[in-house]
Amino acid sequence: MKKTKEYGGIDYFRIIAALLIVAIHTSPLASISNIADFILTRVIARVAVPFFFMTSGFFLFSNGSAKEEKIKRFLKKTSVIYLVTIVLYIPINFYAGYFYKKNLLFNIIKDIIFDGTIYHLWYLPAAILGVALVSLLIKYMSLNRAFIISCILYFIGVFGDSYYKIAAKSAVIKDVYKVIFIFSDYTRNGIFFAPIFLLLGSLVSKNINKFKKKEGLLYLYIFVALMMVEALLLRNFNLMRHDSMYFMLIPCMYFLFSLIVSYKVSSRKEFRN
Repeated sequence: MKKTKEYGGIDYFRIIAALLIVAIHTSPLASISNIADFILTRVIARVAVPFFFMTSGFFLFSNGSAKEEKIKRFLKKTSVIYLVTIVLYIPINFYAGYFYKKNLLFNIIKDIIFDGTIYHLWYLPAAILGVALVSLLIKYMSLNRAFIISCILYFIGVFGDSYYKIAAKSAVIKDVYKVIFIFSDYTRNGIFFAPIFLLLGSLVSKNINKFKKKEGLLYLYIFVALMMVEALLLRNFNLMRHDSMYFMLIPCMYFLFSLIVSYKVSSRKEFRN
C-alpha cells in the first residue's frame, strides 16, 4: 500500500505514455513535417512501452527479488486480458483475411506467443513471456547476471531492429535473423525487448534512495539528445528494419523512470484503469 501512495508519479505518467502510444499509431505531425513526426513518434514516443515494462518490473521484482504471488496474479490477469482481446479481434482478423494465410496453424501459434494476433496486441504476449523469463533468471542467478543476460538479448534484438541492415551485411548473421523472423516478425518481443526493461525497473527500485534528481535530470537530457542523434543517423543511412530499439533507449529509460518515481505524489488509481 505504501508504494502505491509514494510512487503516484507512475500513475500520472501512464496518461502521457498512453498518449505517446496513440501518437505512434496516428503520426500527428506527418502533414507538417516528416522529420518532426519521426522525432515525436519514433524517438520520443519510444519511451512509452519501456515505461510500462519498467512499471511491472518495479513492482514485481522490487529490490532484485521475484515477488511470486504478485507474479502469479500478473500472469493470470494479463493472460485473461490477452485471451479476451484475441476473441474481440477475431472479426477484424476475418475482415483482414488473417484466417486465409498459408500455414495458418503455425502462424496462429507464433502470433499468440510472440506477435499478438493483431499488431497492436504484441505487448501482451511480450509482457507475459518477459515476466516469466525474468522470473526464471532471478530465481536461478543474481540480479546482476540476469541483467547481463537481458543486455545480451537486447543487443541481439537491436541488430534485428534499428541496426538490421548493418547485421545483414554478414550472410551468416543474416541467416540467423531469418530463422528468428520465422518465429517472430520482430525482435521487439518478450525475449529480446521486454526483459531488459523489466530488470531496469527492478534496478530502479533497488537504487532509488541513492538517486539525485538534479544529476538524473542532466543525464536524462544528455541521453535523450544522444538517442535523437542515434535515431536520425540510422534513418539518414537507411539502416532500420524497424524503429523500436535503440542503444540509448536503455540509459534514457533508467533516468526517466528514476525521475518519475523520485517525486512522491498521491496514487491515482483511475489513471491506471
